[in-house]
Amino acid sequence: MRQYGEKEDFTISFDEQTLPIIEQISEGMPGGFFIYHADGAEELIYINRAMLRIFGCDTLEEFKELTGYTFKGLVHPADIDKVEESIETQIARGTDNLDYVEYRIIRKDGTVRWVEDYGHFVHTQVYGDLFYVFIEDATERIQKRMAELERVNEALYGAHLREDYFKRALLYDAVSFVEINLTRDEFISASVLNAEGEVQNLFTFMGIRPFEKYSDFAEFWADFTEAGELDEYHRFFDIERLIGCYEEGEREQVYDSWVTDMYGRKRLSHYTFFLEKNEHTGDVTALSVSRDITEQVERQSLLKSALRQAETERLTRNTFFANMSHDIRTPLNAIIGYAELLKGCVGDPGKVGECIEKINRSGEELLAVFNEFLKDNLNEPSRAELTEREYHLGELLREVEKSAERPIKAKNIQFQLDKTGLSHFTVEVDYIRLREILNQLLDNAIKYTPADGQVGLTVRESKSDAKGRGLYRFIISDTGCGIPEEQLEAIFQPARQDRSAVYNGMPGAGLAVVKSYAQTMGGTVSVESRVGEGSTFTVELPIKFPVCGSFMEQENFVDDHVGEDKGCILLVEDNGINREIEKELLKNLGYRVETACDGVSAYELLKASKPGRFALVLMDIEMPGMNGYEAAGAIRRLEDEAISKIPIIALSSDAMEGDRQKSLRAGMNEHFSKPVDIEALQEMIQKILEGTDYEYKYE
Repeated sequence: MRQYGEKEDFTISFDEQTLPIIEQISEGMPGGFFIYHADGAEELIYINRAMLRIFGCDTLEEFKELTGYTFKGLVHPADIDKVEESIETQIARGTDNLDYVEYRIIRKDGTVRWVEDYGHFVHTQVYGDLFYVFIEDATERIQKRMAELERVNEALYGAHLREDYFKRALLYDAVSFVEINLTRDEFISASVLNAEGEVQNLFTFMGIRPFEKYSDFAEFWADFTEAGELDEYHRFFDIERLIGCYEEGEREQVYDSWVTDMYGRKRLSHYTFFLEKNEHTGDVTALSVSRDITEQVERQSLLKSALRQAETERLTRNTFFANMSHDIRTPLNAIIGYAELLKGCVGDPGKVGECIEKINRSGEELLAVFNEFLKDNLNEPSRAELTEREYHLGELLREVEKSAERPIKAKNIQFQLDKTGLSHFTVEVDYIRLREILNQLLDNAIKYTPADGQVGLTVRESKSDAKGRGLYRFIISDTGCGIPEEQLEAIFQPARQDRSAVYNGMPGAGLAVVKSYAQTMGGTVSVESRVGEGSTFTVELPIKFPVCGSFMEQENFVDDHVGEDKGCILLVEDNGINREIEKELLKNLGYRVETACDGVSAYELLKASKPGRFALVLMDIEMPGMNGYEAAGAIRRLEDEAISKIPIIALSSDAMEGDRQKSLRAGMNEHFSKPVDIEALQEMIQKILEGTDYEYKYE
């Protein structure tokens, strides 16, 4: 019986005069409304016309005959106990004597529908304790919400409660599950989850006729099993073996097998047999569950592979940094050692000069190692964008040759530069990357070629293509130690300087930069080598020809010379030691030098000067007050064009291409990185002062 507790929320007068008012209000409602006694047989007192529609009745008499005109008669017999209990619990816990339930009803035509029930308990003077209730047909919404549960319940309808829970627990991890009576060799049920996650008959899903005997079905499925696994497959699924396993207490059997599914895919299936015995018949039964574990196994394999790769990379990285430490400490040790020797060389100019020369050489070696490290680990050349500008290949080759001049002379190496194969010298190219490629390859060739050996740099140009590009081939050959064939691939890998893995100390980091730069520029790098005979590295790059070049299509350079008075340079440098060193170096080249210690002083000095007093400005970047960028911008804004257009070269420790672009945007003509290579700086100054090709660009 529906209970409501002792509390009375309010009391109303509910008599024959009240009914017409209730009827007038409720008849206009779209949903059902009824009132019934809260005790006894729960007889109905009133229903509105919508109740007839919901129950499929035409008249009140039909409704009374269908329901007995009681609340219990409205509810599906299978739901009444659950509904009564739910209402009782809600009212006991609530403060307003409200309840909400969902239950099924049986219409006159026998169809079953779901309704939502909102009830409220009241006390009346005439009728006593009542419930008035609003209901609405909610079949579609409730069925949609319960669709998956109903599908499972229908598939397992009539099964034992334990089996019901058992199968539902396994269903969501299973591709298929099959109930078998092993003793009788027959199916109890066979189901599968389709692609939409719906439970479907296994045979319907596979599009085959149902098998009566399980042994026949197992034999049919053997055709989809890998040939090498057939013996184990037949052994595992043998019915007599499975019955024997149950009798021996081994009630869970597991087997993995590669099969070809109905879509032709090779999949790894995991089979589990749960063995039981029917207590009434004594038959041994089994629930066979199969799961597709292909992705799971592949993920585990990928994880193991990733762990191995991470460990390999960790060991490689540790080896790389260990060797980098060695490469840095070697020249550093020489610098410290020769500096110490200088203390005892006072009075012997020859030994002093020799020590200074060796210190200088070791310093250059240390700088090269450091630059190589930065390029390989910080610059990420493969991701950088190309900066293509118009340059003269003859000038670039001259710079490369000059940079290698000192180590070539030190080892008495015969060096030959062959550029007879060039017909176009003026090109549009990423000058920084091309120069670095050639410097790295030439440096390696010299480093691993013994004294009195031979090193060559040959440049060839092929016919231009439809895009206005020529295929340029840069060939660097040597008569060095050579590289074993099995090690040729390793030398281009980043962070590969393990001397036990790469022949006799062949470098890895620098060549990784070469390969990355070449690929970024749309080209390739290859190597041919024989141990004891030497190596030949070939870089092929597609290089553009400018629409209208500013250089002559021939090599036409002005030789270096030192005049008595090349003009006055304004040197802007806040560091006193650097200022003195740079001033003396410039004076040795034949320039007059005036100095300023910061950007403000330089600006004021130029602003007050007469046109022609200074030929050029060397501007440090990092300075207190007004930095180099700000000073250059202020100079460019001076009214006197003869002064505002004075050539300015940035002199900075920042050496990346992005730093150069920043200097150009600030209004400078060029960017020169420290430490100062005075010969290279002389070339840049001379080019700007004597040429007409340079013009400052200020944004």
